[in-house]
Amino acid sequence: MIIDGQKSTSKTTLLKLMLMRAWKERWTDCQWGINVKTVLTRGVSGDVYNLADCIVQQAVVGSGANTLFLSYLKHSLCAHLISYAAVLKRISKYEHFEMSHCLIALLEFLESIIGGVTCRGKQEENLLTNAMVSLVFWLMQIYEHTIETFSENRTLTAEQQEVVEKMAHVLERIVQSQFLLGVVYVGRFEDPDMFSKLEKKCAGIDNITVASGFVPLPVSQKNTTVNDYIRKLACIDCETLDMKEFDSKSVEAISYCLQPLIAIDFILSPNCDNQTYVSKFVAIQRLKGYSLSRLYYEVIRACLVCLNNVNGTSRELFVCAFTFIKVPHILRQIHFQSRLLNPNEFEDAKLDYSPEIVEAFELLLQDAPILDFVDARCVCNTIECLLNEMLKHHLVNEHYLKMIVEKRGMITAGLQKLELTTNQHSIVKYVYRAEPPLVGILKTLNADYNKKQEAMLGVLCQVLSGNSLELILSVATMEGKLKTFVSGLIKCNENSKQVPGEMGKPAMTRAALFDVTFLMLTFIVQHYGSEVVLNENSESFFEDWVRKCMIEKHKSKSPMAMVRLCDQNKVDELIVSLNSPEGLKATTLKWQDICANIPGLLYQVLLAWENETLSTGEIKKFLDSLKSRFCCFSICAASWLCAYMQIVRQDELLKPMNMVQQFQTAVNSEDMLQQENLKERLVLTVQIVRKMQQDFQRLPGASLKLRSMFQSQNLVSQAPLEEQFEEVWKNVVELGWLPIDSTLILENLLQSCGPFWLVDKLVQQIYHCKYVRDMKKTMDIVFAIMHLDIERCTIALLSQLVPMMLLNKLQISEIIDPFSRVLAKLCVYCIIATMEIPVPLTKKRSRTALIASGESDELDALCPNAKMRKIGSESCDSSSSDFMLESALAARDGPGNLKEPLQSCLQALFKTFAQYIVSDELSPKIFFMFQFLSLLVEVGSERIKPVLKLIPNGLIQNMLKINATDDMTVGFILRLYDLNTASGRQFAMSDLCLFRNIHMRKDSIKL
Repeated sequence: MIIDGQKSTSKTTLLKLMLMRAWKERWTDCQWGINVKTVLTRGVSGDVYNLADCIVQQAVVGSGANTLFLSYLKHSLCAHLISYAAVLKRISKYEHFEMSHCLIALLEFLESIIGGVTCRGKQEENLLTNAMVSLVFWLMQIYEHTIETFSENRTLTAEQQEVVEKMAHVLERIVQSQFLLGVVYVGRFEDPDMFSKLEKKCAGIDNITVASGFVPLPVSQKNTTVNDYIRKLACIDCETLDMKEFDSKSVEAISYCLQPLIAIDFILSPNCDNQTYVSKFVAIQRLKGYSLSRLYYEVIRACLVCLNNVNGTSRELFVCAFTFIKVPHILRQIHFQSRLLNPNEFEDAKLDYSPEIVEAFELLLQDAPILDFVDARCVCNTIECLLNEMLKHHLVNEHYLKMIVEKRGMITAGLQKLELTTNQHSIVKYVYRAEPPLVGILKTLNADYNKKQEAMLGVLCQVLSGNSLELILSVATMEGKLKTFVSGLIKCNENSKQVPGEMGKPAMTRAALFDVTFLMLTFIVQHYGSEVVLNENSESFFEDWVRKCMIEKHKSKSPMAMVRLCDQNKVDELIVSLNSPEGLKATTLKWQDICANIPGLLYQVLLAWENETLSTGEIKKFLDSLKSRFCCFSICAASWLCAYMQIVRQDELLKPMNMVQQFQTAVNSEDMLQQENLKERLVLTVQIVRKMQQDFQRLPGASLKLRSMFQSQNLVSQAPLEEQFEEVWKNVVELGWLPIDSTLILENLLQSCGPFWLVDKLVQQIYHCKYVRDMKKTMDIVFAIMHLDIERCTIALLSQLVPMMLLNKLQISEIIDPFSRVLAKLCVYCIIATMEIPVPLTKKRSRTALIASGESDELDALCPNAKMRKIGSESCDSSSSDFMLESALAARDGPGNLKEPLQSCLQALFKTFAQYIVSDELSPKIFFMFQFLSLLVEVGSERIKPVLKLIPNGLIQNMLKINATDDMTVGFILRLYDLNTASGRQFAMSDLCLFRNIHMRKDSIKL
């Protein structure tokens, strides 16, 4: 290129020549020309701001703007000699707002270049954010000056009107550019002081517009005004920035994850506190995007489905108590927690009901088939029973209660009622009637032991009749009084230890109390876990026995360690006593000492039987003598024998098995007559021993003879593991929900095969679906099932299954859409659940085994006298306002927790992603990684920040180079970084500019 006869050898020389030519032609003698010459003399390299100053100043000198200099400036931008940041920053310093012709020239210039604003180097990235915020502020100043002029003169000149129009067009171009909006958004964090001035300026413009009567200029076909654009820029947030949504915002018609989640909690955490349920339900609400009313409805519906599933089984009482007693407490806590966290969103603070609860019941009325089934099974009006409980918690008032009950009556009026037997009792009313007896029992246990021994024995023996113990435990658990009940039983058991010299009726009463409380506590430990019973610093006899000698599922204890704890002298005395005609009646050992030394006794007996020192008949007589004195002796013996069977060879199992069976046989009638309520105690003893046998029997490798001996008890399924899983999943598919019995099988499969095996089988079921709606439904059920052990299953999914699928090492075909999207969603759900859903420090693997409904006469016998009924129950409700506020704030503040091993697992997963993003080819696997990251920021929002911090540097840029499609957006990029940190803003701007340049290059190729 030749200018003035000289050949340009570089871009810098070219710019110098253009400026020199202009200087010679027009400004040789003026001050601005001298400034240009000074800049040219010093050189333009590294001094773009001074150069931009000179050019912009030269462009706006005189009666009209110099278009030549503006064209030179535009060419300089295209030639990358001057950065956009420098030019925008210099323009934003122009303060002569009264010079309309100059403003028009600058605004026209801005309108021509604003669409191409970008960065070409690291230094420019750091400067562009401040320049854009300054430019927006400058545009607001122009608009404010124009409105002030109108306020003074009540009119605008043609030039002033043109200024407003040009300024509006520039604003519109900025607002329509996601890149520029992203830069402004980053600038909000980069320079908070400047952005604060911008917000104040916006508020001032709104005020002066109203005061002056100025009509904002519409700038688009949608009647958007300049004020709207200014407000959008001043109040910019992350939601302003577009992002492709892979998780559809439309809420599904039916939720498939809450019912399995509740069913699993019935099995694993029967004593789960209210706040834990609140946290889980709120987490599901956040993941699924439910409203409060939809959440309430889904929780109630899931409970009714579970209740219908357990009808006539041993868990009916527990599920019924959960549905009609605990759920209202949980919903009340969610109700108040939502009001405490978001007071501005609710205008019903003074109402005597919850509008969301009313709306939830309106939705529930539409599920007439479910209500009809539950009403028929429970022999009651389910809606009315639930509403009466909601009324107690002030979640509904009398008006809405009557209105909803009447609607239910209208719906069912035309339906043919199912015929019910006349002697069938309502299980719901049966559960409600257990509340007063529970209060009386707690009062009795808390009374003076020395004065109320006979009353305690009478009440506790009545509890053993029928299914009363299961009923009392269910109600106590749901009302948060189980710990109080257990503490009372431990205190009574401790006080009932044998006292030397005590004779007659007091001694018999004390012995019966010791036996009864020992049995009840053992039953509770079996079904709720020792965490409910044991206190850290407690030294009671029963708690010490549980720690050292009681065998629990998933908690192995050494039988030989139990033997070593025994006193050999006391063991010898026990053997002598049992061989005597009077049996244990002749011993001087205390009851508690006998319990502690039974392991040593049985070990000696087994050795004698193995060595044929004792015959089978003598062993039977020996064991009968032991179990006839106290039922708790049978429990202690069975516990040690079950532990012993875990360490012996297969050919040595027969004798200890026979001994366990012996403890399940009846005692002679003479012993039953001598001891009060022995029949009820024996029934409970057999239940406890049988459960020990079921939990710890080794059948898979045993001989055919041993298998046939216990096959009737169905201790372990004989079907292959694959068939067990397929049968469970077949039921799930047919029903659309997870039966309780299937939950037990899945838990056994998890313990037997490990989390990877189970997760692999579950994910395969998603892939087998043909339709997207079935994939989503299956994914929800799989996600809920993984809560059998959410942490271990999540680690297996992320650290083993997903990497193996990326390497094509599994039978599942290649990860392609839509399966990849559903899989990514499952991964994100599991990560958030592991971070947010509370898991007990010691996971309770216990199971509930509550017996079916019984006769009302047994419950009536439990009711204490009138004086006991007057006693108020202890308030164990953890939903007081202070407690809820503390819990709610803890759940809201800050991002979720990210601890090991999840943190290391995610780091390894991101490294695996980085290994695949090495080529320029967009493959389904890379698109899966993009979907995973998109869903992570879309679903996790602010609480996922600890996970995003683990993304290695360069991963997003490499993905941008491959996947710079319409799916990749500015909003997605900015959501990946913590803009409150300098490094986060730096990486965000670097990725934004790369993304911008890639798209500009594509557009230039198209042109």
